[in-house]
Amino acid sequence: MAAGSGPIDGSEDPGGVAVFFESDHTLIVLSGTIDLVVADDLEHAGRDAIDRGLPIVVSAGEVDLIDSVGIAFLVRLAGAGAEAGWGVGFSSITPFTLELLELVGALDLFRRPVDLDTSGGVSDRPTDGVEA
Repeated sequence: MAAGSGPIDGSEDPGGVAVFFESDHTLIVLSGTIDLVVADDLEHAGRDAIDRGLPIVVSAGEVDLIDSVGIAFLVRLAGAGAEAGWGVGFSSITPFTLELLELVGALDLFRRPVDLDTSGGVSDRPTDGVEA
């Protein structure tokens, strides 16, 4: 499925938000459609991750669609991480999500840049900092 598009039948994949507490970081996994429907889940996940006080790694490689609610969530996470002195980075991200973060000027807020591979996809390989 192409990034930024829904399933072939035109229906939207429901968004998924999961939080995993690792020993040295918190992993937030986003999937499907990240929009107003999952806003409460994003709020709880962000609060839990920020309150933990460890670096946050976001896996966004399975996001089909992300709107301003999802982008605002990512920017708030990055801001909280910068303020607290720990970072927020990506273990994976779709090209669509990466492009939106670039368009709003927010990509530099994240601790770990994401490497685009030559096929137009995005590498799951962390480039520095916390290993996911």
